[in-house]
Amino acid sequence: MKKNKILLTAIFTILIGASSFGQGGGVWNFNWNMGFPMGDTKDFIGQPTFRGFSVEGRGFVTDNITVGGIGAWNVFYENFGWTTLKEGTRTIYGYKRRYLNVMPLMATAHYYFSQGQIQPYAGVGLGTYYIESRDFMGIYYIQGKEWHFGFAPEVGVIMPFGSGNTGMNINFKYNMAAKTKDQPSYSWLGINIGISYMF
Repeated sequence: MKKNKILLTAIFTILIGASSFGQGGGVWNFNWNMGFPMGDTKDFIGQPTFRGFSVEGRGFVTDNITVGGIGAWNVFYENFGWTTLKEGTRTIYGYKRRYLNVMPLMATAHYYFSQGQIQPYAGVGLGTYYIESRDFMGIYYIQGKEWHFGFAPEVGVIMPFGSGNTGMNINFKYNMAAKTKDQPSYSWLGINIGISYMF
């Protein structure tokens, strides 16, 4: 696992560095991230999250292609209230709640379909998700902490504000964190809105 983390960090660093040797220019995105659980994630926490943010840098290597990297953070939470659980002859009564703290660290590549006033794009992120899960029952909880290999295809659009260097960024991203030896896979649909700075 340590070797995998070192390899992913190296790939991330190389791609960020390579972006500075492109034809010049790039994009910084600062986004508010919302997440809507899917698959096994929805079985664990069914509520959407509106607590998240991301910072992403992209550098143009051709007129239409960027490479870069993204770091983000999301918190999923669901409150089940006072709950009674039965395990065999035992009955457990307590205040039940669940958390997921998710931190993606990914290398990215995007293709821009135009460089006009509206700039639609499609891309993918590849890297790792650090996911910490907590399943509380009263003061007791079960915790999971794992690095997951993952990918995140996305489509979006940047709409510049007038003739300036800033604009609005909106994208839809499918986040998929693969299953590990001890933890299930996690997936969710991300809807992200923020500010883009183009240089």
